[in-house]
Amino acid sequence: MTIFYRIRGARALTERGVIMFEAVFDNLVAYFQATSAPSSRIYPLYLITSLGLAFFAFWQVERAHAAEHGDDHDGGNRPTFLQYVFDPRIIFHPSTRQDVKFFFVNSLVYYALIAQFLIGVHIFATLFHSMFVGGFGVLDTPVLSGAAGLVVYTILAAIALDLGVYIAHYMFHRVPVLWEFHKVHHSAEELNPLTLFRMHPVDLFITSLVVGVLSGLAFAGIFYLTADEPTAFGLFGLNIITFLFYVFGYNLRHSHIWLNYPLWLSRILVSPAQHQIHHSSDPKHFDKNFGLMFSFWDQLMGTSYIPRKFEKLKYGLSRAEPNPFKTVADIYIKPFVWAGDVLRETMRVPERRQNALIAGFFIMGALVLGQWQYHKVVVAQGPAIPSVKLANLTWTEVDTAIKRGYRTAIIPTGGTEQNGPFVVLGKHHLVVDRTSHDVARALGKTLVAPVMDYVPEGDTGEKPTGHMEFAGTISIPESVFEAVLEHTARSLKTHGFTEIYFMGDSGGNQDSQSRVAARLMMEWAGEKIKVANLDRYYAANGQFASLQNAGYSDTDIGWHAGIRDTSEVLAISPKSVRITKQNMISVPRLGYSGAPTKASAKIGKSMLALKTRAAVAQVKALRAEWAKPVEEKIAEAGGG
Repeated sequence: MTIFYRIRGARALTERGVIMFEAVFDNLVAYFQATSAPSSRIYPLYLITSLGLAFFAFWQVERAHAAEHGDDHDGGNRPTFLQYVFDPRIIFHPSTRQDVKFFFVNSLVYYALIAQFLIGVHIFATLFHSMFVGGFGVLDTPVLSGAAGLVVYTILAAIALDLGVYIAHYMFHRVPVLWEFHKVHHSAEELNPLTLFRMHPVDLFITSLVVGVLSGLAFAGIFYLTADEPTAFGLFGLNIITFLFYVFGYNLRHSHIWLNYPLWLSRILVSPAQHQIHHSSDPKHFDKNFGLMFSFWDQLMGTSYIPRKFEKLKYGLSRAEPNPFKTVADIYIKPFVWAGDVLRETMRVPERRQNALIAGFFIMGALVLGQWQYHKVVVAQGPAIPSVKLANLTWTEVDTAIKRGYRTAIIPTGGTEQNGPFVVLGKHHLVVDRTSHDVARALGKTLVAPVMDYVPEGDTGEKPTGHMEFAGTISIPESVFEAVLEHTARSLKTHGFTEIYFMGDSGGNQDSQSRVAARLMMEWAGEKIKVANLDRYYAANGQFASLQNAGYSDTDIGWHAGIRDTSEVLAISPKSVRITKQNMISVPRLGYSGAPTKASAKIGKSMLALKTRAAVAQVKALRAEWAKPVEEKIAEAGGG
């Protein structure tokens, strides 16, 4: 038996070792394939565009030289463009060779190993979103949606990235212990694109952590305000703002090529020249221009230095000793030794020791709080449910959701019916698919069944009635509709859902839904399973009153496929509304009432919000009613 456990333990260790090796290998391969990924700053496209900007810089240099020397300008002794860009003195400089060696070694030390211990942005996003919901509750209706959410998140994500880099960069210059690690980056005596990767693992780790916190906060904030997973407008899988920044000369930042922006632009964006100033070993340039993309952080913090003209620069830590690292091993080891010396010196001074202890206390407190929130939200609850719609989940994700308390289900019903000659047959599907999602998000811990599009629409056969008089409409008998509703609810009950709501977007669905809900509620009363039809969503949502208050007459509002319905579809899927002069006059039967030409997406958003709000309010009212003691219910009914 002992031998068996030893063998099993050895196998487990071997399996973990294989998994660890595979993870390391995958990250190593990804690192060396960086030039093929647009997210990499040395992607060929960015290098090519930098080359184009370098030609502009070269032209400026040559023009200035010709203006200064006039007829004495000796073009024969001047370097060509290729000699200017690919200067052999820089390419073969010991500092450049050191950059190349460190690039390969650090690929294994940091990117393949240490980076595995970083806390991902999604974890910070989950933590912050949980804090928003816990502190402010779930929003009844999204504050941002559609294009507005896309634009805001695109900007906010770029700002979060840039501010995170600025804060970390500022800390590494102003906190003595951290500066010892950041010295590695400033020890380059010549700049080249690989100097970007000349960063100590501690520098990379802390910078990534700070950026992760702010990026997670931005993601969670927009997620909370939109009730949907935010996405940024991108190009090649990259935030469009970051992409443009990389395209317009990012790689010239770490180079000998001087490219300065006009003064007004330099106050907004960090030019390559401004970052080269940051690397200068001239004391007047120390601790200047910390920004990555935006220079307004430096403007706000008083760390900005905008050159007015070309300045000849020398790089390195100081004029006396530009690069104290003689080997790659020195780059890793010396910063730890120096940081230890700084800490010992700090602890010798009472005031500094007190400040260090206070800072350490807050850091430890933040780590403990972060770990507690992490285990509370991420470990205890598991990963976030990727969607509230059952059809978009695997069975294991649904099972996990139910175990985590997702016990409420919405069964949305739509229809396939005519909506005049200008709105598609799937109108109800489009609307209730959106509103059921919004209601589920607002309630929390709620999942949504697939929309039921086969509903009673009229008699079929030789003498069709109702909407069946119009081509394309599909109808089923009420008995069939009620049977499908019932067995859908029974399926959900089987899996563990304890609150089930029917939510119909069509008037013809309401009576059947109410009957089925009443029958099941009575049958399951002893099991404390609740079933209800959210009839206020359709019949008491305040849409008529809202439009009347806005000045629309009852005739304008209409009933079927009028202002309300058409506006809702315009807000969700504009291409599904086809109001043309031909459509409005070329058919013998219109199939609509009201003035749909007065519809708009703006009206539609308010109509959708009213429906969502009515459904959420009804659920809360039902829950409050169900929670009352039996005696109170009897008294309210007049039986006491």
